Amino acid sequence: MQTRIVIVDDHPITLIGMRYMLSANPDLDIVGQAEDPDGLLSQLEQHRCDVLITDLMMPGGAQSDGLRLIDLVRRRYPQLAIIVVTMLDNPAMIAALLKLGVRGVVSKRGMLADLPKAIRANGRRPFLSPSLRHLMDTVEAGSGKPLAQLEALSPREVEVLRLYGSGLAVGEIAERLARSKQTISAQKSSAMRKLGLDTNAGLYLYIQENGLA
Repeated sequence: MQTRIVIVDDHPITLIGMRYMLSANPDLDIVGQAEDPDGLLSQLEQHRCDVLITDLMMPGGAQSDGLRLIDLVRRRYPQLAIIVVTMLDNPAMIAALLKLGVRGVVSKRGMLADLPKAIRANGRRPFLSPSLRHLMDTVEAGSGKPLAQLEALSPREVEVLRLYGSGLAVGEIAERLARSKQTISAQKSSAMRKLGLDTNAGLYLYIQENGLA
């Protein structure tokens, strides 16, 4: 029985590479592909599939924020296995993805060896590329905060911190994510409390030092 797969990436060369690599496995059937978030959602509506393999950060569309997109897909298709391929190596983002229930997170640097393994993962433990697993097992934040504190952040809190670290104000983040300013402010405050930070300057420094932006 073949595993039906939809692949999504905003770089056509990466899509070609994934299709070529996966087509060498007779038990895998690529039933659709897309290059942006809107195309991803359209493919899932058109094709029944078992596994979605998607990039995390893709510009364009109403769902251009990666965590928000993954959260939406998880809610619409709770039985669908999701594998994220990414160049990011930021522990808070990886922790947020795992909290959303993805089957695996694969580094694009090791995609050739790791992607087939992630597809066939038994589901008892999410698959991480060895470099990402090592990061999650060993990294401590530059300020001395243990990684566990980053993992305590909710996906939406990570989303807010990432945008705050990119230079957006609370109002701009609220507009970008279609949430109220009060909600964004509350999520920012909750994240600061979990991280043991009490000033905006300290939060911004923490975000920059730990690659959350």
